[in-house]
Amino acid sequence: MSPRVILTHGGWGLAAIAAFFVGSMRSEKNEGHSDASRDMLAVGSSPNRGIDPDSIELRKLRAGQSRQFGDRSELSKLFGIINIGDHDTLAEQAFKHPNPITRRLAFSKLLESMTAENALELRDKLVGMKVGGSEWRDFHYSWGAIAGQAAFDHAANSEEQDLAATMSGWAAANPSEAVAMLDNLPESMAGQRMELAESVVAGLADHDLSMATDLAVRLAAEGKGNGDRMIRAVADEALRSGSPAEAASWAEALGNGPLKAAAMDRVAGAYVRNNPEKAASWIGRYAGEEFAGRAVARVGEEWGEREPEKALGWLESLPDGRGQADGFSSVLGDWEDTNPVAASEYLARMAPSAQRDAAVAGFARGYAWQDPQAAVAWAQDISDPALRQQSLTQAGQAYYRRDPESARAWLQSSGLPAEARQQVLNPQRRRR
Repeated sequence: MSPRVILTHGGWGLAAIAAFFVGSMRSEKNEGHSDASRDMLAVGSSPNRGIDPDSIELRKLRAGQSRQFGDRSELSKLFGIINIGDHDTLAEQAFKHPNPITRRLAFSKLLESMTAENALELRDKLVGMKVGGSEWRDFHYSWGAIAGQAAFDHAANSEEQDLAATMSGWAAANPSEAVAMLDNLPESMAGQRMELAESVVAGLADHDLSMATDLAVRLAAEGKGNGDRMIRAVADEALRSGSPAEAASWAEALGNGPLKAAAMDRVAGAYVRNNPEKAASWIGRYAGEEFAGRAVARVGEEWGEREPEKALGWLESLPDGRGQADGFSSVLGDWEDTNPVAASEYLARMAPSAQRDAAVAGFARGYAWQDPQAAVAWAQDISDPALRQQSLTQAGQAYYRRDPESARAWLQSSGLPAEARQQVLNPQRRRR
């Protein structure tokens, strides 16, 4: 089998939405609709016709439907599946109907009708209709959950990109079988082990957060998966299913090391967007630890985009460390966009230190695209030789793009070594 790029696990938001609508339909006592019901649904789902929700005609139809549909939601009454019939009809409505709600309802019904016996037939319909994206992933996640080994065997030999979603669904429904398959992959699939490990961990996180965490830790220790990617998938589920504070407690419980660093970084990014003060208080307790460096910088960066002075005040209160320095660099690198005068005044007040060097480097890096000469002057003020050269080179590249002749003249007295001068004269594409 030729190597294939395996899709990484994505969110299963459509399945959640579909489940909501399917649940709203379960009280329906029969699958048929009256002619009046079909007429109302057809009108409601037409993309070109409006409908007065208070019209006498619609109220009469609703009154009649309340007996037929029971407790179905208003949306289901307006946009529900029209003429529920065979799989061909459902597939047409799921992927061809003009109304998005009808499409989702029909797709949820199509998934609900899936069995281990008819799954391949349904898949053929999806292939014939060139279905992709989230519907394709949701279908194979569901097939993996229902059929396990049989779905995996088909996906392992198919031409389409469906193995990752199938593996995640299998892990969510039957963790022991999916993990056993991962531990005993055929030799022909050895090159896919890393990607499949991520899929299993992601699916397992949909089933049991603790089991997914333990598996990610084990696989990373055995070198059978990308530790950062696996633990981030678990962190995403911890954030989805609980509060940021609960996810933070989960991350804290991990053993010190790279996985904890990745988990804290992921949680910190979500936490600071939700409540910057609480996120800062949480990660600040670990600011002196190496594993918290990335998370400290993340909180500083995200908070600094909205309230730079508060973020800087928090960073100043932390013990010296890589995370603190990176935080200073990020905040000043963004503040120069909104208020370069205030940012410059803040830098001028800072005492010489590694933190100031990082802050000046961040400012110069960002400001170089607004005023390269000023950025060069700031970069010259960095104490650390290596960081000064790096910052001067970056500012010089922006200078050369803006004014090549003046930049060449500056280079002669810049003090940069020959290699750095060549980098200035051959700038890479701008990255911000």
